[in-house]
Amino acid sequence: MWGQPKCSITFHWVIILVSLWVGGQPCGAAAGAPEVVHSDEGATGPLLGHVDSHQALIWYRPSEAGKYSLLVYQGSASEAGKQIAQLPATAEPASDLCLTWRVGALSPDTDYRYEIRRGGTAGELVADGANCRFRTPAKESAAAQVTLAFGSCASSTDFFEIWQQIDNQKIDGLVLLGDTPYIDSSDRDFNRQRHRQFLSIPTLSALGARTPIWGTWDDHDFGGNDTDGTVKDKEVIRQVFTEYRAHDQFGDGQEGIYTRFRRGPVEVFLLDARYFAQTEPSPVAADKKTCLGKKQWEWLLQGLKDSKAPFKIIASGQIWDDKTNGEKDDWHTYAHEREALFDFIRDQQISGVILMGGDIHASRELRYDDRVGYPLWQFIVSPMHASTIPSLNVPHPNLVWGKPVPNVFLRLVADNRKEPATLVATWLTKDGETINEVRIDAGQLQIK
Repeated sequence: MWGQPKCSITFHWVIILVSLWVGGQPCGAAAGAPEVVHSDEGATGPLLGHVDSHQALIWYRPSEAGKYSLLVYQGSASEAGKQIAQLPATAEPASDLCLTWRVGALSPDTDYRYEIRRGGTAGELVADGANCRFRTPAKESAAAQVTLAFGSCASSTDFFEIWQQIDNQKIDGLVLLGDTPYIDSSDRDFNRQRHRQFLSIPTLSALGARTPIWGTWDDHDFGGNDTDGTVKDKEVIRQVFTEYRAHDQFGDGQEGIYTRFRRGPVEVFLLDARYFAQTEPSPVAADKKTCLGKKQWEWLLQGLKDSKAPFKIIASGQIWDDKTNGEKDDWHTYAHEREALFDFIRDQQISGVILMGGDIHASRELRYDDRVGYPLWQFIVSPMHASTIPSLNVPHPNLVWGKPVPNVFLRLVADNRKEPATLVATWLTKDGETINEVRIDAGQLQIK
């Protein structure tokens, strides 16, 4: 029962791609749009986006338009290092000055540091320091221990210590599950301002300069409460999201923001449960509305089938059962697609699947023993701010643990250096207190 550029020939081995996510021309605030609050308009970032064993995406929004250069060096922050890349880019008003550099042909399991200069490579240094560094992961096939953090529903004005606590966990990546930030508008300028404010949080900025960040949206960063794909100006909302994030993939490149990444024993499928919802017939039931849309649905099924990761996290901003509060933004509304997905997992004998959700301002652990041929766990983590909703911590026959705890995030540690691979999920507060923990090994997540 279910109730969410290379600059010289000495660098001939480096392939450099520069990617500037540029949307349409900015427009004035629409009639009745929220007032844009202009706080400090200094630079934002730099921040890491997607990083894998051979590439890294680095995001930066300077305070002024113009030409900027990213310089990348092999070696740690304490080493002089060999320069392996020089990448020019131009910050333009059309993309709200946002820059995303893609650095390719990197070596696995290697330290790098970077800096950003205004103008050419000898120009004014605008970003440098001990935080401007990253390490590529080992190849996907290599045995490793990986630590990821997940969170949703975050404040842009308070509780900044939660990001420091996440940093204290020595994570390899951060996954934001939506309402990160709260926007509640489809106005372009207001969306941009809210993203700038959020990414300028000092503790988040320090963490993000050296830690990869991936994210999806929920409703409050997709137009407003309980919104779906029929929301006004969703193309504008998507444009701003792609300006202010640095993913390897944003949906199919035209619609949606779904993406995926692999880190050692874990592959994360980060779904977009908003952009396509209610916009077309479901690919599994023509008489019902879709949640994921046909393209995303096919992308997810193929990705799950192809994945060799011992643990496969299917993450959604919304939860995977019924919120029971009358709102439609949960997977209970789209039970036809949810159940078809679970049938696919069972029939294709896809092991290691775990569900992740946020949204409800309560944290929960559910275990469904009889659905896909092995125990199917759902981890819900919310909120990172302090506003809980105890009424959404509802009874459920498969509920193992649930509590409306403020300022919470989830740490996921996966390790396949020994057999069987293990996974430990820990709910932590901003003060570092453990409030729940689950230990699973890969042998438990196999179809018998």
